[in-house]
Amino acid sequence: MTPTTPTPKVAGLLLAAGGGRRLGGRPKALLEHHGRPLVEHAVRVLRDGGCGLVHVVLGASAERVRARADLTGCSVTVNPGWAEGMGSSLRAGLGA
Repeated sequence: MTPTTPTPKVAGLLLAAGGGRRLGGRPKALLEHHGRPLVEHAVRVLRDGGCGLVHVVLGASAERVRARADLTGCSVTVNPGWAEGMGSSLRAGLGA
């Protein structure tokens, strides 16, 4: 018998905390694509790309996103400092 090399585990990190200022205050995570929120499609792309666990960072409109989007199987983190910029969401996601 030969020892087997374990398959590396790859996690995905989706930053979806922005307030959508350039969209008139509508969060991109909730934009619809084929009848479902964009955040769901992004999660699917990460999973299809080989990511096991997908971490999703929410911020602006976090409760609306949770209520509308199916994030089953994702680890969801809410970044209370989302307005500080993408760096704060990256820190929150990496911390998760």
